[in-house]
Amino acid sequence: MDPEVDIQAAADQCAMAMPQDAASAAFKQLWITFLKLQRHFEDVLEPHGLVLSQFEALAKIAIKPGMIQQELVKHLFVTKGNVGALLDRLESMGWVLRRADPNDRRANRLYLTPGGQTTILEIIQKHRAFIAERFRPLSIEQRVTLQSLLKTIEPK
Repeated sequence: MDPEVDIQAAADQCAMAMPQDAASAAFKQLWITFLKLQRHFEDVLEPHGLVLSQFEALAKIAIKPGMIQQELVKHLFVTKGNVGALLDRLESMGWVLRRADPNDRRANRLYLTPGGQTTILEIIQKHRAFIAERFRPLSIEQRVTLQSLLKTIEPK
């Protein structure tokens, strides 16, 4: 049997199996938009040598200075071991300090260095400008509606 015929038959079968309804089209558009927004944000982070999980760690520490490492694990979608490696990297970049908790020697308190604070503020300013640019075509009412619609379909 001709392999090209098999490949085309498989492609045709997959195309027919793909849902073509409005919900599927909306989901596809949501996914494409998410990926493009994520890529843009990764481009903002790249000159700083950061990836998304490292940015999230910096942001969480900035919001709650002195949080313990275990708290950070709960906020990030990574394992405890990965948080340790992530913090090692941020510490080697000079952006995070780990200090032993005086009340619990097993715990480390996390703080941003001045360089870490400067970096996170710069990234947030760039990100906020991008958000403002992307949402400029939408009215306030449309923005509120979009947020409401997204909350409605968000998995619990």
